[in-house]
Amino acid sequence: MKLILVFFFTIFFQLIGLYGQTAKDTINEVDENGLKNGYWIKLYPNGNIDYKGYFVKGRPAKIFKRYYKNGNIKSSFIYFDNNKACAAHIYGADSVLIATGLYRKEKRDSTWKYYRKNGELVSDENYRIGIKYGMSNTYYYNNKLYERFEYKNGKKDGVWKQYFEKGGLKIEGHYQNDKLQGKAIFYYPNGNVDHEGFYKDNVKNDAWNYYDERGNLLIQQRFDMGILKNKDEVEEYILQKRKKNGLDNRGTREELRSIR
Repeated sequence: MKLILVFFFTIFFQLIGLYGQTAKDTINEVDENGLKNGYWIKLYPNGNIDYKGYFVKGRPAKIFKRYYKNGNIKSSFIYFDNNKACAAHIYGADSVLIATGLYRKEKRDSTWKYYRKNGELVSDENYRIGIKYGMSNTYYYNNKLYERFEYKNGKKDGVWKQYFEKGGLKIEGHYQNDKLQGKAIFYYPNGNVDHEGFYKDNVKNDAWNYYDERGNLLIQQRFDMGILKNKDEVEEYILQKRKKNGLDNRGTREELRSIR
């Protein structure tokens, strides 16, 4: 909260300072150490602005903007907290906003959001000085949540959930140190369990149960660190299922691989 308050008050006073700039301000000057200082404007060979904004001891400060060669804005940075942090707005070549977030110590910090051309949210993620931390979400075109991961120290660690576009949980599992660990459940759109089992170090382990849409158990697979131990039983189940549906056995191995 303190960081947010500092950010908004700093923006307010910096905007006043920027719009109060006059012809008396120095432009494109360097200090005694040869570092850029004060207000700078750089142009492309075609005469359009490459960037404009303030420098303090060779580093961007206050308000700083970059542009594409066609003249459209590329990015805007508003600095605060003694220029240690800035609010960033990133644009595509057509000047449509594609990302917003904060930088601290020149690294992504706090919440970053990414957008489609129509303004809908694509994803959002959280950082602690350049390291992913907390929830990261991605969204369907209708802004409904598609998938959610939890991060700690830049690695997936915690809840993993995926949703159907029309709503309802599709997958739930758990990551630890960037690897799937423990129980994972996959659902039908009607909310019943499709299949469930356990992961260990990113591979299937122990029993995996598969159900029909009414909740009846169809087959159980037994794994030992990703290796299917009851392969013959599973192949026989698939073969009988294909015969029941009037199919030959040519797809048995493919179906087995898809289940694995």
